[in-house]
Amino acid sequence: MNSPSSLGIIFIAIAVVFLGNSFRDYLKTEGKLTIARKIWIRMAFIFVGVGIGLYLVQIFFQCQ
Repeated sequence: MNSPSSLGIIFIAIAVVFLGNSFRDYLKTEGKLTIARKIWIRMAFIFVGVGIGLYLVQIFFQCQ
């Protein structure tokens, strides 16, 4: 496996963990928006973006 592909998958897996923590916080606070949930969701979006970016960079440089 190429390392950018593996890193991309790892980053997306970490994002799923952050989303799981956010959902757990949602259930614990009965739907009230907390600062912790905002942070978990932001971190998830950042990690998804980095994972997708790594995947696209790998595809871009493979074609050349």
